[in-house]
Amino acid sequence: MSSLLSSLGCCFWWFLAGALLGWLLNRCMCKCCCKPSANNMKNSAPAKVADVPAKPVAKAAPVAPKASAPVAAMIDIAAAKKAGFALKNANDLTIVEGIGPKINELFNDNGIKTFAQLASTTVPQMRAILDKGGSRFRIANPSTWAQQGALAAENKWAELKKLQNKLSGGVKK
Repeated sequence: MSSLLSSLGCCFWWFLAGALLGWLLNRCMCKCCCKPSANNMKNSAPAKVADVPAKPVAKAAPVAPKASAPVAAMIDIAAAKKAGFALKNANDLTIVEGIGPKINELFNDNGIKTFAQLASTTVPQMRAILDKGGSRFRIANPSTWAQQGALAAENKWAELKKLQNKLSGGVKK
């Protein structure tokens, strides 16, 4: 009986050491790749696109970024669907080649909610937002996103489709 207890005691300590090591590794890995905690977010103000000067894009001026209702009315959803785009709403940034749901959420949290706002955002500004989002967004390449956003804001869906046929993940093939 005592040999059984001593072997169980030995296994218990190995189990406990493995669990502790696993917990420490998980904690270390999450600091590197996960979003900052809520306490850290309170201390740092999010960078808004409006804080950084943006280069103007031709023909995007009539779209007012602050008024979301008029912007939504200006996007021709029927024409977008006819061109082969499946818009969830009038300013669904996920139709831009290279932007998925997580990047869309990240951009929305940083003040880029419309195609016109995306079109007026520079590549360095987009890169800063992606870098702030964490290491998992490093692979994203925003080099054509402003151009695609401008075409969508101007309802040039056929041209956007033609451009996207030349892209792979938002980057020219």
